Amino acid sequence: MRERRRFPRISLLGLVLLVGCGGLDEDEASLQIREQLCSEWPYGCTDSTRIDVKKVSKTSEGRRVEFRIVDRQDATPTLSAAYFEPSEDDGWDLLLFESPFRQVLDKRVNRFSDDRRLFTDQLMELKAAQKWFISIYGRYATSLEELDSVSYKPPDGPLTMAVEAGGSAWSAQVASSFVSCELKSAGQLPDCPAQVAEGAGKEDGPLARAFGQE
Repeated sequence: MRERRRFPRISLLGLVLLVGCGGLDEDEASLQIREQLCSEWPYGCTDSTRIDVKKVSKTSEGRRVEFRIVDRQDATPTLSAAYFEPSEDDGWDLLLFESPFRQVLDKRVNRFSDDRRLFTDQLMELKAAQKWFISIYGRYATSLEELDSVSYKPPDGPLTMAVEAGGSAWSAQVASSFVSCELKSAGQLPDCPAQVAEGAGKEDGPLARAFGQE
């Protein structure tokens, strides 16, 4: 009678567990990294920006992901790193970026945010002056200089204003290399979209300039 070979059940169980906890979907990780990056620093992103996952490592609490940022010919080296933790729906959520990537990104985010904050303040000051002016004269001021009568001092910089004939409405714009803000008399707050980065998608573009070349 032939003896039947018995395979250790623990090996099969270990295989099942390995497959079951293999875990992090790289496509989903790429999407979450891109969403976080581009929401914080839209200046450096275009519709062609993508994230290439290079290495996934298991940590005590989740997963550590090394990645590259690529936009056509513009590409970074492998960057360290993004951390993911398990979510309540058995998926994975991006928890944080570690340095040195986090530190470098923060510098870019701060420059973008500082310009947006400054321009928003400047435009809201102009709006307050125009509101004061129309309450006195029954029309909007047709130039920044005319607002001197309500103690308004234009900021140093490229703020421009346009007024419709008769002073019934106005709009103003101010921009830097990173962000462009516009406020209209009928609006409540400025609209401040990111500027299109110079050289986006080209070699030595904004991604390589910010985070290093491949």
